[in-house]
Amino acid sequence: AKVEGSYSIVVDAVGYAATRAAASAMVQPGGIIAHVGLGEDTGGLDIRRMTLQEVTFVGTYAYTAQDFRDAAAAIFEGKLGPLDWFERRALADGLGAFRDLRAGKVPAPKIILVP
Repeated sequence: AKVEGSYSIVVDAVGYAATRAAASAMVQPGGIIAHVGLGEDTGGLDIRRMTLQEVTFVGTYAYTAQDFRDAAAAIFEGKLGPLDWFERRALADGLGAFRDLRAGKVPAPKIILVP
């Protein structure tokens, strides 16, 4: 159950207005929200509450655009050895892939969508 204002650090790894709203509600006064997710670029933060309760908001990013391109190339070129922990599907099946992941119908933890 969600307990408002009870966590000293909240990580939003999704980045949608709804998850930012949940993070700003759940962080305790003086706490920290670490924002990683890039789902959408606006909405969800209770700026008034965050200011009055001195909540710190930190954006964090773990890789550069070139790192991402290099990793994607290594995957598609087969340079990472056996990759039986993911499944490949057509990009056109993206919505179905996300639905299947959410419903627990996919044994692999990741699906790579191929154009």
